Formats: sequence, C-alpha cells, structure tokens
Amino acid sequence: MKGRGETSPIGLVIVGLFMLHWFSAVLGWDYFEDFFEDFPFFPLLFGFVLFRIFSALTEKNKRGPVPMPKPKAPAQEQPKDLGFKIPPLKGAPKETRAEAQTEEPMTDDELDILRRDSYERHLAEKQEREQKMEEERLLREHQMRETQKAASETLRFSPDALRNAVIWSEIIAPPKALRKRR
Repeated sequence: MKGRGETSPIGLVIVGLFMLHWFSAVLGWDYFEDFFEDFPFFPLLFGFVLFRIFSALTEKNKRGPVPMPKPKAPAQEQPKDLGFKIPPLKGAPKETRAEAQTEEPMTDDELDILRRDSYERHLAEKQEREQKMEEERLLREHQMRETQKAASETLRFSPDALRNAVIWSEIIAPPKALRKRR
C-alpha cells in the first residue's frame, strides 16, 4: 500500500480526463466530446475506482496478524484417547512389514491355481467385452435399418404428397407471364 503522499496512476488518469473535459468545454474544443458521448459508463467506472481506493484504505485496519501453522506431531506418537474405538478398515492395505513377515513362499501348485484363476477371469472379461461389442453392433445395424425404412416411407406417393408437389412446382417455377408459349 502506498503512503499518504503518493498518488495512484488511476487517480492521475481520472484527474487528467476531467481536466481534458473541462478544457474542451471552456475553450470550445470538440475533440473529447465524442469520447464522453461514447463512454456512458464513465461515472460507474469512477465510482468503482473510488470504492476500491476507500476499501483498500479501510482493509489495512481490518487485517489481523497472519496465523502461523501449528507444528505437526511426530508420526510415531499415538493420538490421545478419542473417547471411542476406531474400527478396523475392511479391505485396507496391510502394512508392508507385517505382510512380508506373514507371507510364505507359494508352492508350484498354488502358483498354478492362481495363474489358472487369473486366466479364467481374463477370458471371462474378454468374452464379456466381445459380447457387449456385438450387441452394440447389432443395435447400430437395427437403427440404420429403421432410419432407411423411415426414409423410404417418406418417398412413397400419396394424395397429399402429390398436391404439395404441384404447389411447390408453381411456387418455384417462373411466373406464367414470363413462360414461353409454344
């Protein structure tokens, strides 16, 4: 924020515009008349600038000291008693240390079973994707057939369609007075 002795550039521009307007009115210059006629929001702009200046002056008094962040508690420290028991999370990842200690090396049979299960899941997902793609293809074909059927139905002749064709041919054709006679 600037001190009291300094002026803002916005204030200088506003004072300059008022002085130019006054000079143009007193000396009969009409250079700036068009500017002020074409700029109807000038009072609104001036009011906004005054609002910002006064709010900046009073904002300085409203501000308090900047809050400092609290130091974080060490991660190893257990939290104090919360007054209730936190239930264990189902499906949450186990700690790596505990998992590494409890895991035993798998036998070849167990690995084969895991591979087979994984392969079967993979095949089931692949079949599901292919079935979904086939259903979407069939749906698109069905929609295309329906749109073609609807388009072909609109081309059939009916008394209303023939009447409309005659009317449009008369509207689009040149006037009868300008048609050649044979």
